[in-house]
Amino acid sequence: MQSSGIDAASEIATEEYLANPVWIALTEASPAFVERRESGARYRPEFAPFGAAQNYTAQSVSRVAAMLQPAQRLSFFTMGKPDLPPGFDVVREAVAYQMIAANRFAVSSDERIVRLGAADTTDMLRLAELTEPGPFNARTNELGHFFGIREGGQLVAMAGERMTAGKYVEISAVCTHPEWRGRGLGRVLMEHLSATIQERDKVPFLHVFTSNVPAVRLYRELGFRIARTLQLTAIVRSSAAAN
Repeated sequence: MQSSGIDAASEIATEEYLANPVWIALTEASPAFVERRESGARYRPEFAPFGAAQNYTAQSVSRVAAMLQPAQRLSFFTMGKPDLPPGFDVVREAVAYQMIAANRFAVSSDERIVRLGAADTTDMLRLAELTEPGPFNARTNELGHFFGIREGGQLVAMAGERMTAGKYVEISAVCTHPEWRGRGLGRVLMEHLSATIQERDKVPFLHVFTSNVPAVRLYRELGFRIARTLQLTAIVRSSAAAN
């Protein structure tokens, strides 16, 4: 894996519960967004592919993974690798920085920025499919506030919120159409979105793969600092188990 050249040691102190952010977010989320089973939970697949438990023993993970249907993917964000029960295959592993905003941001006066809503869902899905900013499912945009920039009626950049864990609100789906990159649109949206989160007395945070060197550099320039590293593990039912 490509190194970012940044020490993975913590640069900013945070609440310990952010070591298991998906679990906290799922315990606080609206029941309309979540499926629960004993000590495990996951987002309903139309919202996000993430699941979590209080701990990640094979028994706990199996309770979350049991909710998976064939061909569905389930992703965990954990401090260490979870213990996986039999019957599931790992389809992706990666390491991510969890980064926390250490700056105060100002709401942008850029008149191009618009609040995105249900009427924009098709355009948001199209932009996410083109740019692959991370998981963006059919109803991901309902998890929080989203802002975008349109040019000639076309949605060319967006950024929004996904998980809320305690006082922390996760920034996600930051993306720009390839033909509009290099113009600072992502930066403008990140700063504006961060400011609106802070106006609600919340703290912006995000997750970025350590291999995504340009993004890590941008976020540090914006004033985000590394809190910890987390392990991403994505699983599916094994073909034998599915049959």
